[in-house]
Amino acid sequence: MYHNLAAAAFIEGLGNLENRTSALGKRFGLPSGFAGALFAALLLGSPDAARAEIGSDEPHLEAAQPPEDPRDIADSDFPYKLRKIADKLEGPWSIAFLPDGRMLVTERPGRLRVIVGDQLQPESISGVPTVLCCSHSGLLDVLVDPDFSNNHRLFLSYMHGTPEAGTIRIASAILNGNELIDKKVIFESRPALRGLDQIGGRLAFGPDRALYLTIGDRFQMEHAQNLLDDGGKIIRINTDGSIPNDNPFVGRSDALPEIYSYGHRNPQGLIGNVGDGQLWAIEQGPKGGDELNLITAGSNYGWPLVTYGTNYDGTIISDQTSAPGLVDPTYFWVPSVAAASLVSYYGNVMPDDWRGDFLVGTLAGECLIRLRMDSGRVVKEERYLHHTIGRIRDVAVGPDGYIYLLQDSSEAAVYRIEPLTDQVARAKPQQ
Repeated sequence: MYHNLAAAAFIEGLGNLENRTSALGKRFGLPSGFAGALFAALLLGSPDAARAEIGSDEPHLEAAQPPEDPRDIADSDFPYKLRKIADKLEGPWSIAFLPDGRMLVTERPGRLRVIVGDQLQPESISGVPTVLCCSHSGLLDVLVDPDFSNNHRLFLSYMHGTPEAGTIRIASAILNGNELIDKKVIFESRPALRGLDQIGGRLAFGPDRALYLTIGDRFQMEHAQNLLDDGGKIIRINTDGSIPNDNPFVGRSDALPEIYSYGHRNPQGLIGNVGDGQLWAIEQGPKGGDELNLITAGSNYGWPLVTYGTNYDGTIISDQTSAPGLVDPTYFWVPSVAAASLVSYYGNVMPDDWRGDFLVGTLAGECLIRLRMDSGRVVKEERYLHHTIGRIRDVAVGPDGYIYLLQDSSEAAVYRIEPLTDQVARAKPQQ
């Protein structure tokens, strides 16, 4: 029976996990909740589990820009090479760097890996909280405390609960050697919801040193406009989990106090270290309508009231792309590239004119996007490494100034972009 369930799942397509598994469970007479768990296990055990994400919260590959797109920079015109520094990672999601240069990588099944001197350490860090790992869910982001040298504190975002009642949590913990200790859950989204896709999960410190988390709408778009629901929001808390007194909805009975902004679909990138005193986010649209947004307190970013995208079957979500009282995106993509991460370049390895530009990793787009910024505006878009390593889940700038790319697949790798010539380089790798 289970072989028939697997075949049916892949034949019917990998769309909304909640709807698909409910239908399959009824067809095969499986108890409630079991079909979802079994289907998720089949996804994670497939030869290329990461591609199962396409079709649920990302456009199909044919929706990506064609190779002749004028924004594409040919590999022959990009005087850099990719060096693979670690591989055989299972469902990795995020990269972070410790002050001593060690790299942390999260794997969605619930492992926190360490790379030292371009070598993936065989033992993962112990003490990671138990996670709900199905489809997009699992261990997501890792964020290093700005005062890590003194307090050794990390923050993790992850899914918790069951496929029918899942929440996204933030935990703080102390890194003691190769172990997490003093673990505390400092935030849990509300309410618990069904569905394992389109969950957001990106952590960042804002310019104000508050802690921010992106939360997707879980394929239930009505959550994004409901201020008594964390779905489709960016939330803001203090590092101890308390609510800042100046959050925009504090004191209101019709809104959750942790909400900072709303009307989001699936924000996957978040940065507050640009130097401009602003908070920026990248958001995945449906079929079309990925967005770069400047995030401000209490603002409504419109989903699903306005959008540049359509449903995956081409039906209309909204006939408006802008409306009074709603914040327009700073930049958007049609068709979608499935923007998955956002970072500001601040190193000294790339040419000087890269400093302050935004870098975006894409999944369906299978490229690294550079957004050339000028006074908070995108003045040019360039695309590199198109289809070279496939889906790019995360982009990070190391303390050495190099750009690191995290591939998205069941056996993924971390790559470093290195100059081909000394004339391009502004610094040598730090050994």
